[in-house]
Amino acid sequence: MPPSLSDSIQAFHLEQQARGVSPHTARAQRGDLEKLLHHAVEDRWDSWEIKPRTLRRFALELGERGLDPASQARILSTARAFFHWLFETQRIVSNPATGLRNPKQPQRLPAFLTEGESTSLLDLPPVVDFPSARLNCLLEFLYASGLRVSELTGLDLQDLLREERTLRVLGKGNKERLVPFHEAASHVLDTYLQHRQSFLMQKGLPPTAALFLNQRGGRLTPTSVRNFLGEALETAALRARISPHALRHSFATHLLNRGMDLRAIQELLGHASLSTTQRYTHLDLEQLAKTYESAHPRARKSE
Repeated sequence: MPPSLSDSIQAFHLEQQARGVSPHTARAQRGDLEKLLHHAVEDRWDSWEIKPRTLRRFALELGERGLDPASQARILSTARAFFHWLFETQRIVSNPATGLRNPKQPQRLPAFLTEGESTSLLDLPPVVDFPSARLNCLLEFLYASGLRVSELTGLDLQDLLREERTLRVLGKGNKERLVPFHEAASHVLDTYLQHRQSFLMQKGLPPTAALFLNQRGGRLTPTSVRNFLGEALETAALRARISPHALRHSFATHLLNRGMDLRAIQELLGHASLSTTQRYTHLDLEQLAKTYESAHPRARKSE
């Protein structure tokens, strides 16, 4: 193996660490570049000064090895970053990765629950203590307001506008939006807040701004919410592998199926792009055809 190959990769990793990349990202990049280095040795590269078609052979090999498109895309993204760094640091005179493209990704519809499944999930056993009241409230608001899990766990008491039945939500990019919730969710919230107060008093814990608390009185984490959902799905005998995000998808889909304007749903979800909202919704063809027939002026048959 030419020393320049492995030395350059080591220098790249050191610079990435100096830039403060996360340990997770660093591990992923190291694994990706090990695959590139292995291919380079097998293909007898003398240096990183290669032609674009030579690098494309590496991309083709990833597909031939049976890697899924998402994994291929991640590895190629790391390769592009590496070759860009080689070029910027003048270790190579031209960048062979400039035109390197990712494989086409399959269009996946996000998982979601039917209205019946959503009802089954929310129809949990009666609230008897703080954990059951908290779970009931978490699930109700994931479905009632379509919040991201991080947005829900990030709520403070002051974000509850009780009279207006509205949440003040801090979304992606620190963009604030107001999201309404219905009367049934308001009753669930009242019950949770009563149990929350009793819980703090019984544990002798100080008041805290966080709306959803863990057993130590700290802010609940998104990971805990995912664990709670898995247990609730098992209790309700519903499909496994449904994430809290599935309730957000369900929220959007059911509103659209019942006639809400897509742009209004976009506002509720806090999406910057309407195309993102469209991926969150699932209209089956029969429902779509019925809506079209009833709405289009020239779709009605003459009597």
